[in-house]
Amino acid sequence: MFNDIISGSMKAKFDSPLVTVSIPTKNSAKTIGLSLAAVKRQTYTNIEINIVDAESHDETVKIAKDALVKDVLFCTGSLLKSRYIGVREARGDYVLLLDSDQILQKTAVEDAVRIFTSDDVDMLALEETVYEENSFLETLFALDRKLINTVNNLSEFTGVIMPRFFKTSLIRAAYRNIPKSLFVKTGGPDHAIVYYEAKRLSHNVGVIKNAVKHKEPTTYSQFWKKYYHWGYTSLDAHYGKYKHLMSRKERFRTGLFTKGLILASFGSILLLILKGVPFKIGYFTAAVQKSIKKLHN
Repeated sequence: MFNDIISGSMKAKFDSPLVTVSIPTKNSAKTIGLSLAAVKRQTYTNIEINIVDAESHDETVKIAKDALVKDVLFCTGSLLKSRYIGVREARGDYVLLLDSDQILQKTAVEDAVRIFTSDDVDMLALEETVYEENSFLETLFALDRKLINTVNNLSEFTGVIMPRFFKTSLIRAAYRNIPKSLFVKTGGPDHAIVYYEAKRLSHNVGVIKNAVKHKEPTTYSQFWKKYYHWGYTSLDAHYGKYKHLMSRKERFRTGLFTKGLILASFGSILLLILKGVPFKIGYFTAAVQKSIKKLHN
């Protein structure tokens, strides 16, 4: 167990250990208010929040400060680096890596602390559902999530449910093993990389059911922009240490058409095909730009 490998200091020292909720932002004004409000409504109260903003041009930082977030930090690198800064500056015994478009259920943090302090786990995945289901895209996301949550595949290679809640010492140890060269541009596969490194240190993973709702893109322009960016910022992770990981992650979901999930499987396949187009265009755009830059150097 990771506690035995690293040290006993990871065990919570208090009945109500401090939890750090770290949220990276970039032009997140449309969703950050909802996300912060959900953190403030938690039944567990010993929480600190840090925001790591990547040069937003909208009202993101103002909204965070108006919500009385004391720790507003700044990052000029990638999403992976923003996560790292949030972890580095965390004062809590546990760190929750939240996205600015994720809305926690009221008891999510309380449930997590209870599991951490009573069960043999070092990291927790948060089961997600869709925040709203008013558009065709949101319906596809809902079907995809139904498949993911039912199959419950926690493999670091083929699974989609990945831990976001960590014992602080574990995630810091995991980050020490990530090449710093990836901090420049890597965004899309940030959670996959962090989970891969954490899983090398501990196999003690748990899941909190129905823990968070995700505010997904509702228009095709939002959808395209998001997954183009994911592809564009995934290029460097496809080489070197994580080449094998990336090759296994980019595939259709495991468990398709099992357990009566016919409609969910078709919805998941269609969603991944739609995601794949902007993702691949973003990826190949980054690859071409990198090749041109090499030729000029």
